[in-house]
Amino acid sequence: MALLALDDQGFKQSLWTATGGDAPHCPPLDTDKQSDIAIVGGGFTGLSTALHLAERGVSVIVLEAREPGWGASGRNGGQVISGLKHDLAELERLVGPEMARRMISHADKSADTAFAIIDRLKLDCDAVRGGWVQSAHGVGVLEDQKKKAEKMAARGRAVSMLSQQEMIERVGTDWYVGGLFDAAGGTVQPLKLARGLARAAQAAGAQIHGETAVTGLAQAPHGWSLTTGDGMTVTAGKVLLCTNGYSDLAPLQDATTQSVVPFYSYQMATKPLSDNLLKSLPVHGLGVSEARRVLSYYRIDSQGRFIMGARGKLNGSLDVSAFDLAKQRMQEMFPRLTGVPMENFWNGRVAVTTDSLPRLMQIAPGLGAAVGWNGRGVAMTTATGSVLADWLCDVPHKDLPMPINAPRLIPFHWLKRPASGVAVMWKSFLDRRERKL
Repeated sequence: MALLALDDQGFKQSLWTATGGDAPHCPPLDTDKQSDIAIVGGGFTGLSTALHLAERGVSVIVLEAREPGWGASGRNGGQVISGLKHDLAELERLVGPEMARRMISHADKSADTAFAIIDRLKLDCDAVRGGWVQSAHGVGVLEDQKKKAEKMAARGRAVSMLSQQEMIERVGTDWYVGGLFDAAGGTVQPLKLARGLARAAQAAGAQIHGETAVTGLAQAPHGWSLTTGDGMTVTAGKVLLCTNGYSDLAPLQDATTQSVVPFYSYQMATKPLSDNLLKSLPVHGLGVSEARRVLSYYRIDSQGRFIMGARGKLNGSLDVSAFDLAKQRMQEMFPRLTGVPMENFWNGRVAVTTDSLPRLMQIAPGLGAAVGWNGRGVAMTTATGSVLADWLCDVPHKDLPMPINAPRLIPFHWLKRPASGVAVMWKSFLDRRERKL
């Protein structure tokens, strides 16, 4: 099956598609148009940016090759997680002291911001602020988490450490030695969130066109010209590319395709479970993910389904065997779920960067991109839409809480994905070794 057809199938098979209700009306572009800003990509990043621009009275058009939320935004685990994977000292080394402080403050508040947007717009997306747990699979990992929690608490984050017994009580498994709990987190139905953001952006004045693949991008006398697969043209003063892990399906710029490495993350969901089973599983609204390098993540949805995510095949295959790791992890940690029927199997691409930091890039005058959310995009992308709107409205880079950089293409990018199979095996070995400590 061709790659694009596989990705279409992954979206169709998703639990979120099955429970996401009606999609907003986003007709294909059928005439040439002009706007102040054109955004390519209708995921959380593009939609939140379009919303914030439209609320300021800026004319904005979103061009989406499929429908809003078709990519990772509508397929992810729906865990709303604050922060980045780096602590302040690591960020200072990467971006400098002043930017590091602003960046970590923005990231620390990203779940607050995302839930505030959901509340303000009254978005129907099954949002529950039940917190987030990062589980520790070894004693050494737990010690590192304690140090991390101390630093987070010093910055005002509502975090605490969980003992193994507390993990049993909150998460429902004795497999871990403990974990870190962040009260700011929670869960959403991600496709409903994407569709809600799209409707809110439209209500504010943004134009969103689905089934409108952008096939060409060129400089124009007063900005940029975008050409669609149907031969329509959009001219805009500025363009923002928000194609993330699906950038290679319509490679408009090397900056988007070669700044990130896309990986498929696989998920599966049970049928709604009995109250008896649910008593010993995470409560609805609590997101759980692991500190393992090859991690898994799981939660309960609003109708009592258990959803497990893990790494699968690199080629995006939806064969039954592609979900072996997710099944193994579920049975290992929750043996009482062995034999429970699974009703949905799907996947989607996560875009990662070499330093685990997002890429907000100035590619050329009037042409930018925002990609590379490293598996933590629900909160960060929704919250960063206002930052990108500021940037597109000419707020100076020095006043933004995220760095805007020139593109830094990954050397030998074409080798990264094939080599990742070896990297996964090595990381799995390290995870197993830590488990024994």
